[in-house]
Parts: sequence; C-alpha cells; structure tokens
Amino acid sequence: MRKPTKLLTLLGAALALSSASQASAGTLSPTLLQKARAGDQTPIGVIVRFNVANTGQGRALFKNLRGQLNSQIAKLGPSAGFLKQAVNSQKATQLWLDQSVYLPMTPVQARAVSQLPFVAAVFENFKVQVPRVAALNASAAPAGTPTHLQQIGAAQAWAAGFKGQGVRIGHLDSGIDPSHPELAGKVAAFQEFNGEGDRVSSQPHDTTDHGTHTAGLLVGSKVGVAPSAKVISALVLPNNEGTFAQVIAGMQYVLDPDNNADTDDGADVVNMSLGIPGTWNEFIVPVNNMLKAGVVPVFAIGNFGPASGSTGSPGNLPQAIGVGAVDASGKVASFSSRGPVAWQGEINGVFTKPDIAAPGVNVTSTVRNGGYAAMSGSSQASPITAGAVAVLLSAKPGSSVDAIKNALYTSASNAGAKNNNVGFGQISVPAALGKLGVNAAPAPKPAPAPTPAPTPAPAPTPAPAPKPTPAPAPAPTPTPPAAKPTAPAGYALCAVEGGRCSGARQKEVAFGTDGRWIFGTSTDDTFACTVAEWGQDPYPNRVKGCFIKSSTAAPAPAPTPAPAPAPTPAKPVAPAGYTLCAVLGGTCKDATNREAAFGGAGRYVFGRSTDATFNCTVAEWGSDPAPGVLKGCFLKNR
Repeated sequence: MRKPTKLLTLLGAALALSSASQASAGTLSPTLLQKARAGDQTPIGVIVRFNVANTGQGRALFKNLRGQLNSQIAKLGPSAGFLKQAVNSQKATQLWLDQSVYLPMTPVQARAVSQLPFVAAVFENFKVQVPRVAALNASAAPAGTPTHLQQIGAAQAWAAGFKGQGVRIGHLDSGIDPSHPELAGKVAAFQEFNGEGDRVSSQPHDTTDHGTHTAGLLVGSKVGVAPSAKVISALVLPNNEGTFAQVIAGMQYVLDPDNNADTDDGADVVNMSLGIPGTWNEFIVPVNNMLKAGVVPVFAIGNFGPASGSTGSPGNLPQAIGVGAVDASGKVASFSSRGPVAWQGEINGVFTKPDIAAPGVNVTSTVRNGGYAAMSGSSQASPITAGAVAVLLSAKPGSSVDAIKNALYTSASNAGAKNNNVGFGQISVPAALGKLGVNAAPAPKPAPAPTPAPTPAPAPTPAPAPKPTPAPAPAPTPTPPAAKPTAPAGYALCAVEGGRCSGARQKEVAFGTDGRWIFGTSTDDTFACTVAEWGQDPYPNRVKGCFIKSSTAAPAPAPTPAPAPAPTPAKPVAPAGYTLCAVLGGTCKDATNREAAFGGAGRYVFGRSTDATFNCTVAEWGSDPAPGVLKGCFLKNR
C-alpha cells in the first residue's frame, strides 16, 4: 500500500484553493459524501475520473486515451496542482481506459476534489469478485468430446477448420496455470496487478483454480471451445476478489499488453467472469472505450438467481454481451441471474438481460497441477461464449462487434425472441457461423479414383471335367432396415438427418427423434435436415429426422415454452421508522434534507439527502450493504 502522507499534505494545502461554487458535489459518491460530512480523515483508495471528450475508434483510440489523460493532468490549474504533483511523484495510478486516476486520500479531501470543474466523478475503489459459484468437484479428463462442447456444436466448427486460430482472448481472473498440458503454449502474455492498479512482478500462476478453469474453457486443447486461440491473462482477482482499479488496469493491459498502440498485440475479445450485484455506472466508460476499439466484451451475468432483477455489473450493461447459464438440457440454471435490469444515470431505461446463454452446470475443465474439475456458474458460461466468439472471428476475421452480436443472438435457441432468463437462448456455434455467411459443414473428401486392374493374359483351355453336384447355397441373411427416426404426433417424416425436406414452405416442422424434438416454421420450400440448419442438436449421437406437420392429422403437442420470468419479488423491508420511497433502480422524491437509508433484510447504510430526488442505486450510494438481496431506498418518517 502506498504511503499517502505527502499526498495528504498536498491535498490539505489545496482545500483552501478549492471553491464549493466551482461545481456541485453531486460528482461525489453518496458513501464518500456521508463520510466527508462526518469529517472522516481516514485515508482510503479513491478513483478520480476526468471530463474528457473522446471520439477515437480502433486501436488508435488507446494512444488518444493516454494522450488525453496526460494532457488533462498537464493543464491542471493551481487549485488542482496536488493532482498533477501526485501523479508525477508516482502517488497515483493512471487508468487511461477509464480516463481516471487512482489516489489515496481522505473522504474530506475527496469532497474537495469532486468540486473541481474538470472532474466528472469521485468514488471509492470498490471491491469486485468472482460471482458465487458451486464448489469444485474433482473429475477425470473427459473421454471424447465433453458435453458442453457437444451442446454448442463446437466439433462441427472445428471440422470445418475454425478453431480460433489467430485470435487473442483477454482473460481477467484469479490467474492461470500455464503448466497444464491443455494450456501449454496457449498464454500469449501474463501480468499481475495489485489493488491500486499497479503491476506486480510475478510469473504466471493461479491463486485459486477459478482462472485456470475459465482459461481451459477458452483455449484448452480438449475442453476449450477455441483450442487454436491464445489468451492474454491478467491476474486481477487474487483469491477471487479484486478492486475496480485492479480490474480496469487488467482491462487496459489485455487490450494493449506492450503499452504501444502502434503494435497490434491486444485481445480481440475479452472474457470477464467477475462482477458485483446491482447497476454500477462506474463500468460504463471503460466498456464503451473497449467497444470503440472494436473489442468484443463477454461478461458473466452473475449467480444471484432465481429472483428477477438479480443481475450484476458489468455483465448487465446494455452494450455488453451478458451471459447466463443453462444445464445440459438447455434449461436456465437455478442460480443464473435473471433480468430485467433498470439503469439510471448515464444510461436510462429497463433492459432485458442476460443476452445469451451457454452451458454452466457441472462443466468439466482444467485446474491447477494438471488436474480437472467440474464447476457450475455463469463464470463457466461466459468463457464458453467468449471461445465461440473467437471461433467466429477465426472464420471471418475483422467482423465488427455488432456483426458478432447479431450472429450469436439471431442463431440462438429462442429463434430471435429474448427473455429475462436466457436472453436469446443457448448459443450454437455452427448456426452463428451461418449467420456470418460461413459454411460450417466440412468439405467432402473426394473419393479416390479406382486403380485400373491389369489386363490378364489368356489362360489355356483346360480339358472338361465332370461337373460335381453343387451343394445347396444357404439363404442370404437379410439386412435389417436402418432405424427410422420417430416422428412427433401429427407429423410425417420428410427426411432423415443429412437429407433435404421439400414442400415445406410456411409449414410447421420438427427435428429430432424419440421424444426429443425442436419445432419451428419453415420459410422456404426446401431445407437441409442437419444440426447446422436447425442450430442445435436435440438428441446427440442418435439418428434424427425432419418432419412436416400433417394437415389432416391430429395437432402435435405444442413445444414446451421458455420458462416465464421469475415473479416480481416482494417489497424490500424498511428499517424501523422509515418508509420505502423506491425499489432498487427507481428514484426517491421529496427527499430534500431528509434522512435516508438504502438496503434490505436488516442491512442498511444511512445518510441525509441534499437534493429533492436521488437515484436508488448502488452507484449512487457507493456501496452495496446487502449483496444478493432485494434492496430499496427509504426516507425517515416525519
């Protein structure tokens, strides 16, 4: 931890120069404001974000961001000389991706900093962690293609030659064990960071098994979705917990590991199996800058289900690909966080989340010391999806973020419909490739030309011998007919898997066998009876068929609908003497100079509102007093 003594002296000298009339203290987080009003002089880690307009695009953006942050610091006037001096004396960490700096200071001093006109926001260096997950269960190395890879059709993409080659995946986690045989040669770069965002000199290692598990799902030679891709790994969650500064430092590292924007060595897609419950506006700026650079953000949605409105940031940002978890049958996992999510502030509106889903229940992958284990969580679903993105990028390099999103969303199992349980549904790699205009079916191998037999020399004519009486030939054993796929009630077989159905335009159709089918409506007269065409395999390793609903037969049973969103949760419980004014995500009114509280289930933070209205969000209050619990804001009874 840095010793903040010198910086605190500089800040103390600057307090007299900072005028409260320069800007509203609204840029200060509620928690810091509450502590400042109490005169708290305890040094803590603080993030100071600057007002910087930026319109850059692509990798050149990284150079622009660095230059703009340095320019802003260089132009600071007398009232902010302490900031410039602190940076120059290495008392601060520059977080250029966020256009901010980390500084140690007291809440009283943070309040003074927030009043400077060029400061956009001041908030605590809050904690971020791995979402709550099921315990690791040791397992053997998978025999054959693991279930999670079968479930998304990865092998079909590999057979077509698309394995993530040439793609780099950003990996922010608890670390990585590169000595695992499945990860040998897969780590392009590694860097550890401390809680203040500074680099730590260390060799690649994993502080828990979580990072090695997610890395295996990305690029493992047997368990990974993109075995030919490489990872740029940032250790930002030692023992599964880190800070905002740590995560942002890791994000900018995986985007530009050599600190040189002129070299193209950064990640094309970034996986983050981490987060914090609620909506945190603090993540908006760095994720937006990632998008401007053309990098695909794939983040876990959280493991705080099954209640509605239980998502976490940054996975619940509207612009990020938030990934939920499903089981081996494609149903939403009980723990997977559900939407909707209500954003207020820089983003306003109610959004359906997650965006997509992938296998996340009892998923086998790599762990430290060459082992394997099964783990459950959106932490597993997210790298499976990020690996799928790497496969898409290897098939069609240069695809935009929007093109990748569209391919994933429109090819998923919900056929373009989105809900708050699994988003657009379970991913299908072959179907997503098809949406990019790439054929995932491998080219057939040409049959070898037959070798012409030599012309034999004429044999001499033998003397005729008496013909023996031939023994009666045994009757040939009849070849049993191939197993015929079983049709759902009211449907007729139109093709066995691998064939084509005709006469299907605007007709209800099905694909599968023996009680496991998926249904749809054909828009074309003919269609291929393949897993790639349907986007998922309803019954792996079985002979399947395609069927057309008969106009005369009894109607087939309707397919099982997607599970309905979880019911609206009960109201948050108010502390004694207080009345609920807004549920998490809403706005409290008539709050001027009123004592207020935030939390639920007996866990609250308290303060006094200086404004007529305030947002009932974790970001507004600066801390989450009851993670995973339905929260609300309350005003003290008059």
